[in-house]
Amino acid sequence: MRDLFARFLRLLALIAGVVLLLLMLFTVLDVFFRYLFNAPFRSVYEFTEYMMALIVFFGIPYCGWIGGHLAVDVFAGWLDRPSLRYLPTLLAFTGAALFALIAYRASLETVATIEQVSNLLRWPHYPFRFAVAFGSALFAIVLIVQGLDSLRERARETR
Repeated sequence: MRDLFARFLRLLALIAGVVLLLLMLFTVLDVFFRYLFNAPFRSVYEFTEYMMALIVFFGIPYCGWIGGHLAVDVFAGWLDRPSLRYLPTLLAFTGAALFALIAYRASLETVATIEQVSNLLRWPHYPFRFAVAFGSALFAIVLIVQGLDSLRERARETR
């Protein structure tokens, strides 16, 4: 089950990578048309905003799953005490609760603004708001799994 979930998260990250590649190509074309023909794309800002929502919220669950985020161990020496051994578990569950709240609020926003469209592209907002809700919910699940793994590991250490 974990392997299937990891593959799904990787697929979403690959989709985010393809979207990033398309965004890069669109930006290069915009610069090309702007400087060679003095005809920039009018919708480049809206397009970038929409694509960034997909890139971030489709990529963050996989990044969390593989531990690909940046970590700075400034306080590692101070926090490496037996009395604080459950701190990573607490942080994972707290992060899961916050991202579950983000997913819930983004879902409510998606439903409330289902008929809104952008100014220039006239694209509906709801698919991108749903991507925020979906990616946040997946990241909350990732944090719950990491919290449970951390809890099991700490319980094993105390035995």
